[in-house]
Amino acid sequence: MKYVDFFKSLSGNQTSGVYLFDSEEEYLNTTLIEEAERKINIKDFNLIRIKGETDYESLKNSYETYPVMEDKKIIIWQNIDLSKDKVASYKEVLDELSKDLADFPAYATLMIFSDNKPFKGKFYKEVKKQGNIVEIERLNNRELRSFIGKRFLSKNKKISNQFIGEIVDRFSYLSYNSEVDLYEIVNSVDKIISNSNNEVITREDIEDQLDQVLNLSIFNLTDALSKKDTKTAMKTFLSMAKSGEDLFMVYHMIIRQIRILTTIKSLSQASYNDSFMMKTAKIGSFELKKAKDFIRNFSLDELIDINERLFDMEKRSKSENFDMKDELLKLIAFVGI
Repeated sequence: MKYVDFFKSLSGNQTSGVYLFDSEEEYLNTTLIEEAERKINIKDFNLIRIKGETDYESLKNSYETYPVMEDKKIIIWQNIDLSKDKVASYKEVLDELSKDLADFPAYATLMIFSDNKPFKGKFYKEVKKQGNIVEIERLNNRELRSFIGKRFLSKNKKISNQFIGEIVDRFSYLSYNSEVDLYEIVNSVDKIISNSNNEVITREDIEDQLDQVLNLSIFNLTDALSKKDTKTAMKTFLSMAKSGEDLFMVYHMIIRQIRILTTIKSLSQASYNDSFMMKTAKIGSFELKKAKDFIRNFSLDELIDINERLFDMEKRSKSENFDMKDELLKLIAFVGI
């Protein structure tokens, strides 16, 4: 079962039984918990929150006790770790709960949220067989655009599809192994909304807020470098340096970007398919699409020259006289030639 399917069932009062959430997005977990809370009127009796470790008798009592003046009750068990290394700590209660799955009360919905992805062992398999596994994956490009657009609309703000696309581009959410989550996106979008005086969001509204976020600034810098847009790259870098950002981190992010472009350029010329290129460069489809656009700005020899300069910087960075800010400014100018 996917997030959307469960949300529809929950909203329509159609849930019953045990649901184990195999989730990659804490924000979406929270939206489900909030929706569950909205569905219950008499919360003191029919909404049970269990946080952390519990014993089987307490858990069993939570779902065997009949709801009061309502047809349903919801039990939310969270702040537990059912990952491979930790699930053994809950063995006793999970083994007993597994025995109840086949005859679980129809009036009760038990939602189980693990702090880390649950181990697909005995309990997971039992729930999959007699209950429900709810898979919550990170959003893809289309879903992320829709999510952002709806967030603006919920606050009575209008935004063009073009600007939504630019917001998506300036986050690294879609990048391979990205640590950016929906909480960060929501926080940034809400800042844009709260600081906009107009019903329709403008480019200035977006840039004024997002340029203050390091995660976006570094990707703005690498994007500008990849486009050979020296003016924008210089402006972005100097702003980051002025705000006290870690310049060695910036340096390593540039190394990563140039290595991706070099890899994709080389493999593209050799006519390898997208799947092989993503695996080799360790990137996702979104980053691959961007890289394919960027490599048009460079010959393979140019990229090799930039890699050599980066390697030389790394050797010289061990010198007492190495000035990273000055070296990065020279590098930006070199890339833009």
